[in-house]
Amino acid sequence: MNTISKTIAITGPFADVNFGDYAMLINNIYDIDIKDVTLFSYDNDFLRTIKKDYLNDYNVDIVEVKLTDENSNCMKNNYTLTPIEIQSLISNYNELVAKIKKIDVLIVNGGGYFNGLWSMPHRIVRLIKIIAPILIANQLNKKIMFTGNSYGPFAKDSDFFASLFNALTNVTFGCRDNLYSPMWARQIGVKDIDIKNIPDDLFIINNRILKQQITTTVKSNNYIVMETYLPLDFIKENINYFKEFSNKMYKRYGLEIVFLPLNIEHGGMQQAVYLNEILENFEYVDISKKGYLPIQDAVDIIRNAKLVVSSRYHALVVALGTETPTISVLKDVMGDKRYYYNKNSGMLRHALNGINFDEKYYLRIDYLETLDFITNNFLEIVEEQKKNYNSQYILNKEFLKSIREDYLYEIIN
Repeated sequence: MNTISKTIAITGPFADVNFGDYAMLINNIYDIDIKDVTLFSYDNDFLRTIKKDYLNDYNVDIVEVKLTDENSNCMKNNYTLTPIEIQSLISNYNELVAKIKKIDVLIVNGGGYFNGLWSMPHRIVRLIKIIAPILIANQLNKKIMFTGNSYGPFAKDSDFFASLFNALTNVTFGCRDNLYSPMWARQIGVKDIDIKNIPDDLFIINNRILKQQITTTVKSNNYIVMETYLPLDFIKENINYFKEFSNKMYKRYGLEIVFLPLNIEHGGMQQAVYLNEILENFEYVDISKKGYLPIQDAVDIIRNAKLVVSSRYHALVVALGTETPTISVLKDVMGDKRYYYNKNSGMLRHALNGINFDEKYYLRIDYLETLDFITNNFLEIVEEQKKNYNSQYILNKEFLKSIREDYLYEIIN
């Protein structure tokens, strides 16, 4: 995409050290390729690291969104905040106004954070900080474009999201699935005319990212990728399942395990370190020193794997984009699996549109059962998935690429 003399600002959850969130941000900036970028943040330290490693060619201004009282009762106890109340919570309101006055468009980065999980007490502060620039941009009549987001499920918070989304004008809601998100968005009053179906922000990765230097070397030449952020206590209680899986995959198929953490500490690294102490034919990618998983490393490792088994959605996305067989284990969110089923099945239906595929070869509902399923059906799983990476898949990917390009062009024009 050609460089345009416009300025953009981006808000979203990309200040988290969570692979999908920051990787989508970088991919969007590279694809849009506007040099002047303002990032609204709730964690400047991590964004400075990302800026140093990926954004030296851009004029990036990181602006922290600050609240007067992060323990305010109005952000708890199922209280429905209105836009004016959210704005009253911003302690650096004038700074945000000054920054947004200078931009042409506000981008709401892709992800799955407009839902009942993010409105809970442990995440509501971050969500409010993401929303604050949206409300100010709306007040200043700036164009607001959501990239590949999921919407819902909602619970008691539906009025909160309805009061937010229906207050917005000059807005387009990019939607990365055509499964449940449009339905849930309609439930909170979003009009179909304002919803644009587009692929996930990370399904088609910019070549400039992929050409960056690989920083991780995997010793094994014949491996599967494992990822999980299951609680460490659960893994310890069920370690025999993991031992049996590791031993059988090596004895039957000659496959070792490369554990790929997509987040630090309990988000993947703790699990990796523990399993490394217990399992044979096992190695892990140590992201603790760098503090995050580089995008090009993740793609390279997944592309060269024989199979990916994961809990996180973006491991599935990268695997589908690199034609790597993958199984995603759906986790519970808000008491059931609708959230992850919507994201994962929605992505599969984009990538494999027009192809008769069996979801059971891609999506499972229990991690331990999944290990048994892979052990006993590995060759069948690989064969079943490999045949789906056919000419129709290639057409689908080109179609999704063109949709994304058209949408990004609309953002900057």
